[in-house]
Amino acid sequence: MPATENSFEWSGGHPALDLVNTLDERPSDAPIENLADYGDLVRFAEQAGLIDIARARHLRRLSAPRYARIAGRARELREQLHEVLAALNRKDALPQDTLKTIAAAIRRAHAARVLVSTAGARIARHDWDWSSSRAAEVPLHACVIAVEDLLVSADRRRIRKCAAADCAVYFIDTSKGRRRHWCSMGNCGNREKQRRWRTG
Repeated sequence: MPATENSFEWSGGHPALDLVNTLDERPSDAPIENLADYGDLVRFAEQAGLIDIARARHLRRLSAPRYARIAGRARELREQLHEVLAALNRKDALPQDTLKTIAAAIRRAHAARVLVSTAGARIARHDWDWSSSRAAEVPLHACVIAVEDLLVSADRRRIRKCAAADCAVYFIDTSKGRRRHWCSMGNCGNREKQRRWRTG
């Protein structure tokens, strides 16, 4: 992951959760938008490992105001996933209309991929790649595929919201006893412990 211009929250343990966490300080009156434009979306997709460095370099040349709508669609996807995660966290019924919207985005992302041959040492192998005809949408589609992976493959019981009252970061709890409460022990964990000590 490139160290430069790294303003994203990486405690999610999954790229789709890291996408949700790109709206920083979500519970506050002035949340911080880290996907403000198309360049931010490309940077996030690269740093999350969803697209490679060469493709990100190419896409950065496309970073123009006319691609702002693609960043807007990524923010919409993020908020749709957040709605699903919030329902899971509250143990509410999942929002079916939102799931249908996400499913439609997943179908579009899969439809944008093509099967390509890559030359190996001895034999050619085949893999999925994104169609060059819609290159600008690649970081959005890559985020959509990550959301699909989270919803289909991840253990829902391990998806948690940070227990700090003023934090809305989601993460996958990979601890053995499933006892992780905080997005970061060094940040929210210590702050909450100090707060409880002062008020206890």
